[in-house]
Amino acid sequence: MYAGIRQGGLLSPALFAMYSDKLLQLFKSSGLGCKYNDTYVGYPCYADHIILMSHSMTVMQNIFVLCNVFSTEFDVQFNTTKSVAMRIGPRYDAVCADLTLSGGIIQYIVYTVLKIP
Repeated sequence: MYAGIRQGGLLSPALFAMYSDKLLQLFKSSGLGCKYNDTYVGYPCYADHIILMSHSMTVMQNIFVLCNVFSTEFDVQFNTTKSVAMRIGPRYDAVCADLTLSGGIIQYIVYTVLKIP
């Protein structure tokens, strides 16, 4: 049987903040976090969403390895069916290896910008 916190529950935001803070500290101590001019800026979070960013697919997979370690240690699960990866840059459509998290494959999405003439 699985137990958890009900979505929309009064304690849900506080408990998520406690868990996510530990995860973000793990990212920061690993040196894999987002940096701007050598200043660590962390990962953008809102409600129960975290945006993970990296400069390469290899680093992103290493971040997912940290997530797997965290999920084992704190007995939490990441929902890979609701998670996606978006690649940005001149090689956004190049074929590359799958990203895996919690035994699942993260699907790639393509973001296109419509240019108005």
